[in-house]
Amino acid sequence: MLLIVLLALPGCGDLSNVLGNPQDRAKKGLADSKVGAFEIGPASNWAEPKLYMDYAKSHGIALKSEHGMLVALLLIGPKTGAEVRYDRLAGLFRDSQSGETFTTDGVKWGGDDDRPSLARCRIRHLGPLDDPDVGLIVDPGKLFRQEDQQWSKAASNHLFVEAKD
Repeated sequence: MLLIVLLALPGCGDLSNVLGNPQDRAKKGLADSKVGAFEIGPASNWAEPKLYMDYAKSHGIALKSEHGMLVALLLIGPKTGAEVRYDRLAGLFRDSQSGETFTTDGVKWGGDDDRPSLARCRIRHLGPLDDPDVGLIVDPGKLFRQEDQQWSKAASNHLFVEAKD
């Protein structure tokens, strides 16, 4: 009965307005934990191609370095707002609530085609971009979504440069 009343109210036809959008819940969970922007040191610390879990427990962020680029993945399930953990045996991230999986690049793996990938966090620079040792800041306050074609934006990653002789 309550649902019928809510649907009859103006603006309540979209259940995400009533029940809450998982993306908004994820951001709220992030805000509640008071995880703000944080420094991760010089870019050269992250140049080796691999998955870095240094900030997974403390900040809910994984860093992935590959193909000359560093990205910061938000470890919050895009549909559930639940914690996402790395499954070392499978080599995949797994949503702790739904069991949905994602590659180490944050791309959805298996399941429905319409489900979102993990969000990337903004990476800010503390100095010139062409400095191989430029300081980096990860900012979970600004997220980039693959489904919105935002992963190609410059702030969603750090591109490594060769050291100048």
